[in-house]
Amino acid sequence: RRLEPVLRRALRGPCRLPPGATLLVAVSGGADSTALLVALSSLAREFGLELHAAHLHHGLRGRDADEDLLHVRELCERLQHLPLTAARWDCAALMRERGLSGEAGLRTLRREFLLHVARLRRATAIATAHTADDQLETLLLRLARGTGLTGAAGMRARHGAWVKPLLHATRADVERDLTQHRIAWREDA
Repeated sequence: RRLEPVLRRALRGPCRLPPGATLLVAVSGGADSTALLVALSSLAREFGLELHAAHLHHGLRGRDADEDLLHVRELCERLQHLPLTAARWDCAALMRERGLSGEAGLRTLRREFLLHVARLRRATAIATAHTADDQLETLLLRLARGTGLTGAAGMRARHGAWVKPLLHATRADVERDLTQHRIAWREDA
């Protein structure tokens, strides 16, 4: 697997967690989060980690979102009945009530959901599947907005409870790994 060496370096370095820690893994069902969950499940014993998956159904994409949730549930079952906390929120209504909008609003709600599940499951950290491609996109957006030196550094592999162990893997690495091992993922239309 291409991703396991990347994850090992991250889990021995900036994303290190104490043995016995619970790691909450944010899983949308897309390629990046599917690959992260699969690779972490193969390394969990080696690093003494307990994994717990979390999936938020935003209530926005109808049948596609229902199928995303089904994919994540089936994936967790295949990964030795990995525990999953899933919820369905009416994100459109929540964003209207709170004056949120667009991707930033959805990101705020997802973060709140993940922090809630992390507290509930007593997770030490929350893993998200940001890749080198996301890092580049973030850096370019920040540079276009005229960021200073801090912003030019990009995303950190660890920030508080949040860990991003795939920052040194590309989307191409992720898709090659999944394809090679015949693992399906969901595409957001």
